[in-house]
Amino acid sequence: MASSAIVLAQTGCAGGGSATTGDIPDVGSVNHGAAAAALERLNHYRNQANTPPVQLDEQLSLGCQAHANYLQLNAIDLHDVGLDAHNESPMLPAFSILGETAGKSSIIYQGVTPAEAVDNWMATFYHRLGLLDINLLAVGFGSAGGYQVMDVVHGRAQGDAIKGGVALFPSAGMLDAPASYQQEIPHPIVGDVSLGVPITVEFSGGLGKHISGVDYQLLDVDNAKAVPCYFQMPGQPYLAEWNLAQVIALIPVEPLDTKHTYRVSVSAAVDGSPWAGEWFFTTR
Repeated sequence: MASSAIVLAQTGCAGGGSATTGDIPDVGSVNHGAAAAALERLNHYRNQANTPPVQLDEQLSLGCQAHANYLQLNAIDLHDVGLDAHNESPMLPAFSILGETAGKSSIIYQGVTPAEAVDNWMATFYHRLGLLDINLLAVGFGSAGGYQVMDVVHGRAQGDAIKGGVALFPSAGMLDAPASYQQEIPHPIVGDVSLGVPITVEFSGGLGKHISGVDYQLLDVDNAKAVPCYFQMPGQPYLAEWNLAQVIALIPVEPLDTKHTYRVSVSAAVDGSPWAGEWFFTTR
């Protein structure tokens, strides 16, 4: 994986509604219809960010399907178990090493369709990280009932194949950006759940960027007002255990206005070299 910080971020667990009922696919089969819907939605966002599309990995998907089956069969409620949803108990039906391994490398959603899960992951902070990375080449995906499981770790470029780059979200020129943050586990701002969509600048490439001297502004262009934000950079995390080594984040203190255009300006020194970005996006 390109960044150890992203590995940490991807072990979080976003919750949806309560468990749904329905047919559970065989452990040895992949729900290809659900996987295709999720992949199409993810590649929609990657196209907006000028990032190459990812492919579906069949073997990784078998593991994701096994873990989705496990969650469905045991009616695991993500709100109740939190991050433990990534684990499997040998004492429960449908336990498998394949599913256990996939669960630890996946982002998970409950109570939504495959495409909705991708939409909601993109509106989070931690779960979004890496989904637009140029080094993500393939994903695994499994779906059972309302449980959606996507392996976002094992399909990444390794070694000399790792490329440098910067992923922005909401992406430059985006016309349908979410206005609000989608709550996840863990939650970045303790005691404040009414937030705007996180704005992230994510640097890929070698492990650990040295980022300093960050300056930023989020401007509502429609009313020419600066938008107050929580701010995170390496060494200054909101949650001590989630210090993201390659991410600059602005989290608006309130949901953004719908159908407004916003200008983001960020500058910093990255590994001793100046970096600056300015871009616009519009909320849906």
